[in-house]
Amino acid sequence: MDALRLRARDIRHPFHGVSSSGIPNGIRELCAAYLPVMPDGAYFSHETAAALLGVPLPPDVQPYPLHVAVARPRTAPRGRGIVGHSLGNLTGAVVDGIPVSVPAHAWCQLSGRVGRGDLVAAGDHFVGARSRPSLVTVDELAAVSARSARTKGASTRAWALPRIRFGADSRPETLLRLYLEAQGWDELDVNPPLLVDSGLVTIHPDLASVRGRVVFEYEGDGHRVDRWQWHHDIERRELLEEAGWRVIRVTSLDLFQDNAAFARRLQRFAPNVGKRDD
Repeated sequence: MDALRLRARDIRHPFHGVSSSGIPNGIRELCAAYLPVMPDGAYFSHETAAALLGVPLPPDVQPYPLHVAVARPRTAPRGRGIVGHSLGNLTGAVVDGIPVSVPAHAWCQLSGRVGRGDLVAAGDHFVGARSRPSLVTVDELAAVSARSARTKGASTRAWALPRIRFGADSRPETLLRLYLEAQGWDELDVNPPLLVDSGLVTIHPDLASVRGRVVFEYEGDGHRVDRWQWHHDIERRELLEEAGWRVIRVTSLDLFQDNAAFARRLQRFAPNVGKRDD
């Protein structure tokens, strides 16, 4: 690209030494745009690694500017559009052409950046679900965390590790489970197989208290606006109730805006069922 073309109005410069004829679309394209000037042996880390690995981040946590890490004692990368890190514990891999921290390290890096519940949600994402392969085990998360014992977020990791579960399909499902556990609900199964319709149909609710015969279903906006999903949810609830399960549907309002009202609703419909004796 010649000097005159580089000064054209349609040319973008997302990073020092990088020119682009368009605006990178999304985190992966932006990371790819940085690759020509990325230091050898560096990996995308922290929030950026989490986004590349599909971790559901809270709305106030963004993968931009790009987080780029090298192993200590190397100097942290610097430049427009990036946040550099020099880490004592760093392992990465190339995924679809992008060098990124491996899941266990990305999870530990997040521990100093997000709250306890969201760190559990990140762990739930990494350990997998029925529709999502496992990228790491809890034991592997614990091992890397132990090697980073004196780093920021150690207490958050210690709280989160025993609460990570296989099976959660979304961040709200994880946060719902943690909220219910804080309210005294114990022995909650994540996406368990429940036989209904005289054993002919298997349903996997988001959460279930088998002892209390109560299931919890988180209803995102897709459940409200998608006509097929709405019909499917009605049939699903009827089958569960016919099989003797109480179905408690939970919305974002319940979980993120007015969980005091949700707590009162729980007391009204299921005051003691499934709860531990304190």
